Amino acid sequence: MLNLHSGLDTAMVATGDPFAVATIVGTTGSTPHPIGTSMLIHADGSTTCSLTGGCVEGAVHAAALEALEDGHPRREHYGYSPTDAFAVGLTCGGEIDVHIAPFAPESSMHQVLDQLATFHATDPVALIRRIDIGSSGSVLVSNPGHLGIQDLAELLVPVVGQDASSLAATLSFQLVAGGRTGIVSLEGEGASCVETTIELLVESRLSPPRMIVFGANTFAEELLKLSAMLGYQGTLCDPRAAFTLQPRFNTADEISTLWPHEYLAGEIAAGRIDSRTVLCILTHDPKFDIPLLTLALSQPVAYIGAMGSRSSHEARMAALRAERVSEPELARLHSPIGLDLQAATASEVAISIAAEIIAGRSEHATMAPLNTRSGSIHTRARAVSAAAAGNANQGMTQEVPAWT
Repeated sequence: MLNLHSGLDTAMVATGDPFAVATIVGTTGSTPHPIGTSMLIHADGSTTCSLTGGCVEGAVHAAALEALEDGHPRREHYGYSPTDAFAVGLTCGGEIDVHIAPFAPESSMHQVLDQLATFHATDPVALIRRIDIGSSGSVLVSNPGHLGIQDLAELLVPVVGQDASSLAATLSFQLVAGGRTGIVSLEGEGASCVETTIELLVESRLSPPRMIVFGANTFAEELLKLSAMLGYQGTLCDPRAAFTLQPRFNTADEISTLWPHEYLAGEIAAGRIDSRTVLCILTHDPKFDIPLLTLALSQPVAYIGAMGSRSSHEARMAALRAERVSEPELARLHSPIGLDLQAATASEVAISIAAEIIAGRSEHATMAPLNTRSGSIHTRARAVSAAAAGNANQGMTQEVPAWT
């Protein structure tokens, strides 16, 4: 439901009118949007946002109006039939499960969406709500990255009850704290504290991750243009103010003229470097690169890449070993930076770097042309209940992080 934010200023959900929320709660194969994507269907027939870009919107719209009429939530399954030309389904060949819930004028969901509308599009926020049929509790959480598990359990009491709140918090915590979306189920022997199955849709969005680009050159200019498109907050750092403070770098969210290793040390000390941070070192100058990489490679960031030729790379590795950087740390360095796209221009080099960063987000990325692979294009985890999980890390369906 976090995707509804952009339309909430015109949705008028806080006026007391009834509406239905249709949400993707299961996906198989190729689908236009992930779990958690929602659409509002208002009593007058108007809609806010989209589920699939048009593939099944008509059928969902009709089901939602029926739900508003009879007051009962439901789940609908949409696939693809190559034999029935009139079947409702996704032309991309995937399948989705859609949870449709009607909300009366006095429903608390009006207040939830009204509160969500007050958040900026990049503010950290999490929404946890019941999607088992017959239940509709929800809670909106600000700053989910700073929430403790006990705090989460207390917030979930109104949603799942006192007895189930601790287990629900345990299973939901990694999603909430990690800025991820997924389904959590509490059922069976592993959830003896609940009498019936409880199913939660957890959506969490953290502050945008950071892309810090070192080196004020044309490659940095092009890469910074892509940073926002990829959902990153972009920073340029180069101590040479005559180069760094040029207007062409105004696409950066932040610019620093400190020495690179000093800037990074300060950001680490301030707690502004985390496991989602991307470091792109494009200075191609040992006096900058070696002190910076010596520090950077000791940090648990998502990606570290350094520009240079093969010979520059070998010289860099020798210098880092002389600084006693360990082999496991050196193995984390992407150097020369980027994928082999045979890039010729600065823009193409930036795209090759961005492609390598994207591929590094998922263990399933092969970096092979899609037409050389078989099976599903998108690989996603399957749902696991608390009973089957065996431990708290597995009792969920986990989706990609909400980068923006």
